[in-house]
Amino acid sequence: METKLLKSILGFILIITLNFISAQASIMEGQLSSPSDIDELLKDKAPITAEFGFEYLHPDFAPINNVVVENPQTSTVSTPQYGNVVNTYPDVFAQTIKAQLLLDSKRKWTVTVKTFLPLNSLAQLDSGNTYQPEFVLYRAEMQRPRLSLLSGINLTDDWRVGLGAAIGFSIETQATVFLQSGTGRYSDQRIAAKLKPVIAPVGSVAFKDYTFTVKAENKSTFDLSTNAGARVFGSVGAGVNFAYATESTAYFEPWSFELNGKNRLSDSWNVLWGLSYELWSRYQARAAVIQSTVPTSCPDNAGTCTPVFNAGLTPAFQGRDLWVPELGFERLFGDIRIQLSYRYKDSIFKDVPTLNGNYLDPPRHDFKYTAIIPTISGLLWNFSIQVSRLVPQTVIKSNSGEIGATPDGSGYVASGWLYGGGLSLTIPLKQ
Repeated sequence: METKLLKSILGFILIITLNFISAQASIMEGQLSSPSDIDELLKDKAPITAEFGFEYLHPDFAPINNVVVENPQTSTVSTPQYGNVVNTYPDVFAQTIKAQLLLDSKRKWTVTVKTFLPLNSLAQLDSGNTYQPEFVLYRAEMQRPRLSLLSGINLTDDWRVGLGAAIGFSIETQATVFLQSGTGRYSDQRIAAKLKPVIAPVGSVAFKDYTFTVKAENKSTFDLSTNAGARVFGSVGAGVNFAYATESTAYFEPWSFELNGKNRLSDSWNVLWGLSYELWSRYQARAAVIQSTVPTSCPDNAGTCTPVFNAGLTPAFQGRDLWVPELGFERLFGDIRIQLSYRYKDSIFKDVPTLNGNYLDPPRHDFKYTAIIPTISGLLWNFSIQVSRLVPQTVIKSNSGEIGATPDGSGYVASGWLYGGGLSLTIPLKQ
């Protein structure tokens, strides 16, 4: 009776959330993710499985020194100012938890919940540098919690289908500010924020060891509406009132279409491969940009009052769609599996930034080592190490006064490394 009730509840949840899962994980995902897929590893062995893991990522970018960091267009200076760019990005240390329930062993109907929870900072919102050099995919994008609700079912012995959803959030904020000076007068402000869920569907079809997966665009927006006023002359009843809107895309994951497979070479060797197409031409800037010119209004007794604040300037970039190939080999030592894999991801931008702004995303080579080790007691250890090299790019600005320009006009070099790894333990819970 309890089992039937549990199945009914889970089935109802599936109908409401439209959550079903792809049958096979990518060889090497382009973002942090738990290093093993328990849907594949244990779906035949236990009605309930749980996985607990930890992951770490350290970005290390080459220094960018002696470039223009301020100019008259973006600050109060009268001439371009040279300096060093703060190129330190936060490490990511996160806990991963997965739980899976096998509802029907005959058709291998599984329901899975996956979470990714940063431990050094539960969630971080950072729009990054608007005009100074900024590696756009490596700041706050990885420092955010993630939740996926997933399921999959076999249609036949060879065919499996699934649907699922990744859940994200968007933020709407309103701020009311009043500033004044003078004896006995006080400034005041009020801030209100609203958090809204964002659901990105996932769908897949698998035939034997080949899987085609479609992932919908997943992005989080940050909208800030500000109503501000200021009494700028102390006790005089003159003031300036203005309002403006700010928009930022806190993180962005594109539409992607992935084909992954595994082919047997011998009793102890398999080849793993993958090819995905990602729609980065839809990429939206993370910079928090004031959207339009900001008019002001003043009381009638203020006399002439015509200040107008200019809108922000979105960094110049042009995104592009990408083919992302992957290739790996798997060596079997009894029940132990060792995997070595490679992935190449080109820049999401068509060109380096020569105009305003310095959005950077050098092409990247990913190398990953994975060891999957079962124990006699039925536990499963999964250990992985990944090293990524960001290919050096030389950025030469079209104007010597632009932020990012060098004194001799030779340009600066954008490059770096990513170091990461993960450890997880999968536990089958038998009835």
